[in-house]
Amino acid sequence: MPPKVIGPYRVLETLGSGGAGTVYRAIDRRTGDDAALKLLSTGPALDPRATRRLAREFETLQNLSHPNVVRVYDTGVFQGYPYLAMELVEGLTLRHYLSLSDEDLKSDHGLVRAISLHRQAMNTERDPDASVDEAEENDEDPSGLFSLATFGEEPISDEFSSSASDDEEEYESGPDSVRRFAALADEPDTNNALTGENALPFDVPGPGEHRAIGLRPSEVELAALNRGERVGRLKDAMLQLTEALAYIHGHGLIHRDLKPTNVMVDEDRTVRLMDFGLAKFLADDSAVTADGRLVGTFRYMAPEQVLGEQLDARTDLYGLGVILYELLAGRPPFEAKTPYELWQKVLETEPASLASMNPKVDRTLARVAMKLIRKEPGDRFQTAEEVYEALLQA
Repeated sequence: MPPKVIGPYRVLETLGSGGAGTVYRAIDRRTGDDAALKLLSTGPALDPRATRRLAREFETLQNLSHPNVVRVYDTGVFQGYPYLAMELVEGLTLRHYLSLSDEDLKSDHGLVRAISLHRQAMNTERDPDASVDEAEENDEDPSGLFSLATFGEEPISDEFSSSASDDEEEYESGPDSVRRFAALADEPDTNNALTGENALPFDVPGPGEHRAIGLRPSEVELAALNRGERVGRLKDAMLQLTEALAYIHGHGLIHRDLKPTNVMVDEDRTVRLMDFGLAKFLADDSAVTADGRLVGTFRYMAPEQVLGEQLDARTDLYGLGVILYELLAGRPPFEAKTPYELWQKVLETEPASLASMNPKVDRTLARVAMKLIRKEPGDRFQTAEEVYEALLQA
């Protein structure tokens, strides 16, 4: 069972969980606003690096405001659990969004239905034995979709106030409180630099992509990839994503962990760039990592990330290119069974051309993708604005 209260937030339901922690749907009792609440694990599962990334994510985003960048509201520590409250984005990951049928992609109603069905499937997966009666007891819609209507009708007296119990009040707000907690939990680091960070998995192939490495797309897959509605929505999503990158790069930031699961599309088809836990300020003169470890997700790492060299906005553009290549070909540009084999390919091997992988690929989108994933940063597009202009020609 999830906790009922985390600091000034009432928890409504679990949205997702993993080894590092859990994300909840919550409501701020002070304002009545909805939020997504990221709560890190404690005990043996607590990673001090993940805790510091949480504080960094808040500080990175607190002064940013852009329709394509997720907003953050608050961070702190509640009863020994570090948390981050952010904008609740109801939607699908970019990959899931583009896998919808043409009818659902074209129709606003179809998209809303797909998002609702996805939420329902997630709820069922978390609690497959929950009955209709149990759902009603917990103020849930019998369909399995959580309803906020009950909380919208609550009296003002239920707002956050000093009358809350001592347990509910046991929290501190602000990034400094999170860093103090990380310092208490920290231990000397004995990880080998070659192992990468624990929370950054070697994700090749990705979830649900159980296939032989090097296998080319089938005719059925190619037909699905090249559907007119899908290609149009892909272009629109990439334009929005480049706008988000142009905005953060203009504020001196690089994301460092671009991948389809960090890009959400809501029911208004607005793209949101998510998960800034690894973001870095370009003006920061410190080393790329504190101790030589690689940061990022292996599958989307630029060559300069693999080599541990200085990064800049063009590193994010490489990740953008891997995303675009993968969504056009149905395969990433490089596949391997181990990180070492993958890194060798990233550094030394040229990717198969998109035209060879997908003969009917949109030529302009393919040219953009292939230029973005060039090994030398100087050979890529130099700014997100350049990518945007190139995409407009597709």
